Amino acid sequence: MNEQAREQAGPRNVRYDAELADLDIPDGITRGLSMGGAAQRSLFAEVAIAASHRAEEIGVDPLGLAFLARHVRSAGVGRAAELPEPLVGPAGTALAREWLAAARPVAGDVVTDDLFSRWLAAVAMLLASRLRLYRGGAR
Repeated sequence: MNEQAREQAGPRNVRYDAELADLDIPDGITRGLSMGGAAQRSLFAEVAIAASHRAEEIGVDPLGLAFLARHVRSAGVGRAAELPEPLVGPAGTALAREWLAAARPVAGDVVTDDLFSRWLAAVAMLLASRLRLYRGGAR
């Protein structure tokens, strides 16, 4: 959408993909898990979309991310942070460690671990959808 069309559409609470590139994902994770309300809605909207873009950029497999989500759900954030390679490859592992580190200070109870697990699953779903669309598989 060009700038003129955006202005004619009027004020909206929409952030375009390119605008999400500078979003602080770890901060969004910590805030969304600890504050609830608007911060939690943002966690499952803008933060999840930005995270799926970041994961796509470094070649994270959505199945690996979904597996990590299931591991967090069953064992908790603390145990997932102890995995030697939470996502395949050095870049994926670094990304997972960054996200797990952001969740760790506020996690530890079943509700928060489950919330973070659902967020990881949402990011995996967004990533899988994007990849499927790019590969021409969306029907």
